[in-house]
Amino acid sequence: MYSLAQFLKQIRKRENLSQSDLARILGVSSILVSKIEVGQKTVSRKFIELLSNKLQVHPGTLALFAFDLNKDAHGKLTVLERDLLEMGTKLQEQLILKKSKNLRINANKQPISNN
Repeated sequence: MYSLAQFLKQIRKRENLSQSDLARILGVSSILVSKIEVGQKTVSRKFIELLSNKLQVHPGTLALFAFDLNKDAHGKLTVLERDLLEMGTKLQEQLILKKSKNLRINANKQPISNN
């Protein structure tokens, strides 16, 4: 199961975007994107809303990735809860990866760095 930070990095790389490119698309600093990706900064609700807007998905679609269940409470979940979360996460991952092309579309509307 991915954390939101890992998933953010995955979709950014999938679309061949630098951290600066993604930051420009979202209207945030590249330092923020970098800190989120390495786990030094927690993702805010506003960041999730910005990202979901650019991906053209509901913010709730990113919700499961906002919790690190391996760290938080994975051992406290029932087998059914774990299975449901894993299935839901896989479905959300497929949807978001499919929608990640929207980041590239947004990037094409703005100048891209050569990094």
